[in-house]
Amino acid sequence: MGHNSTLGDKLSKSAHSLGQKALRVTRRVGKVADSVADVSKGVAAISGTLAAGAAMVGAEPVAAGLLGVAAGAKALEGVSRGVSMGASAITGGVDAADHTVRAIDQIRAGNVVGAIKEGERAVSAGESASKKGKSFKKEIERRRK
Repeated sequence: MGHNSTLGDKLSKSAHSLGQKALRVTRRVGKVADSVADVSKGVAAISGTLAAGAAMVGAEPVAAGLLGVAAGAKALEGVSRGVSMGASAITGGVDAADHTVRAIDQIRAGNVVGAIKEGERAVSAGESASKKGKSFKKEIERRRK
């Protein structure tokens, strides 16, 4: 029994460690996606303004090129916002699972009050993740049309 228990503990710790690493990567991806979206939004605004000025001056080929840059930047902004929303939903789901594990640990330790509090936190995090996931799904459906 001791060997199986030790093996189970090692596997559990390894799985937890991998999960935490994945969570850190997901959070970083979300932050980078937000930054990319903000920069591309600025690029789209500036190139759109420059395109309008070029059209007024009579440089239609330049205006067309700048409008293409603005359109590409807006598309990149949309993709980046979608990636950020997806990363946020994943992070919320992981937080809910983490609180659930803590609640189980509290039950095993005999701390019923602590288990209830962790359970409430798990439910709250799960509801938040669910809302983010639904919002992400609506955003994808809206962009398909």
